[in-house]
Amino acid sequence: MKYYVIEPCASANGVEIKLKEKRIELAKAEKALSKLGEIMASMPVVVVARVGAYSVSVYGSGRIMVKTDKKPAAKDVNELAKKLMNALEKEGAII
Repeated sequence: MKYYVIEPCASANGVEIKLKEKRIELAKAEKALSKLGEIMASMPVVVVARVGAYSVSVYGSGRIMVKTDKKPAAKDVNELAKKLMNALEKEGAII
């Protein structure tokens, strides 16, 4: 699964994980995220979940926004990205 992690801006306490040439089926993403944390909101264009200390917003376009109270370390973000990608892939949410 090819994806990349982008830091949106220097002052933001979050990052964007972007799938390369793939989309996300939100119903399956909701199921995957519920196994990792708590679903906070589910709408036609986005699923929002709390995964540990992170707020994770998953969009059907293949974009995942990850926010936290303080700027996350690159190592932590990469570990979370792998965890999210594995869960989404396992559930068949990546299309």
